[in-house]
Parts: sequence; C-alpha cells; structure tokens
Amino acid sequence: MGDPAEGTREWIESVHEGRHPETLGLARYFAWSHLPPHLAEVSQPACDLMTEMVAVLPDGPELTAGLRKLLEAKDCFVRAALDSTSKR
Repeated sequence: MGDPAEGTREWIESVHEGRHPETLGLARYFAWSHLPPHLAEVSQPACDLMTEMVAVLPDGPELTAGLRKLLEAKDCFVRAALDSTSKR
C-alpha cells in the first residue's frame, strides 16, 4: 500500500506522526481532499499554515490554542466560500 494522498486525514497524521495527541486531534480537521475544488482551494492554505506551525513549534497549550483558532478561521473561510457560490 502506498503513501496516503495529500490532503487526507491519513496524510496529515503521517506528516505529524509522533506529535502530542491534542496536536494530532486538531490537525486532522485541516484535511481538504474530500472537499469540492472551490472549497479545497480555500481550505488548503490553512492546512499549509497548520503544517508549517506544527513543524516549527513545540507541542503545548499555546500551539493547541493557535491551531484551534486557525481551525475556526478556516471553517469561517469555507462557509464564506459556500455563501459566495450559493449567491451566484
């Protein structure tokens, strides 16, 4: 079996293997491969930023808080994209 496809929960978990369970628990919600293209293009940059932050910062309460806030922002951006396509 090959490597998991980019943007899947499995891919995110493999990229961040060995991290604290709280970090992984939040990171998996940044998966974007299951989304339609117009939503994936909004979600993917948030996943990229999450991946970069997890790569350079230690596990801890501030990383967890930052990931949670980034996740909330990503969700807002995806909902905004949903609203913009429904108004066309």
